[in-house]
Amino acid sequence: MKQLRYVVPKIKATIFPYFFCIMIISLLNACGVEPGEGGLATIRGKVYGYDINSAGRILDSGYVGDRRVYIAYGNHTWADDDVRTSYTGEYAFRGLQKGTYTLWVFSQCDTCPFDLNYVKKEVQITSDKQELVVPDFIIYD
Repeated sequence: MKQLRYVVPKIKATIFPYFFCIMIISLLNACGVEPGEGGLATIRGKVYGYDINSAGRILDSGYVGDRRVYIAYGNHTWADDDVRTSYTGEYAFRGLQKGTYTLWVFSQCDTCPFDLNYVKKEVQITSDKQELVVPDFIIYD
């Protein structure tokens, strides 16, 4: 009986480091990074608009301020976040992880339901500190 008492602690002492390493590796694999906040990457761009009258004639054009730009992380179909453009039409989403993102803005459309249409762009961040510049969104008002 005395021998068994000393064997069990020796087995625990030799198995514990391996068990501990397996647990750490399992936890790290379970924490896969998904698109979204918490990274160092940035997506930025501008919104350009055309002011059109009822006859379809362009009255004015330029970069549009105070316009909402929406972002969806990964394969989401809903807005995970949104920002407003500055007076120069610029926007930025900062602190993002690697992954795929969908950006969109709404544009006026006289022949569309509710007189609105959306302009959508899919982009991908491929490196941790990437600054991705998206081509201008073109909208009509």
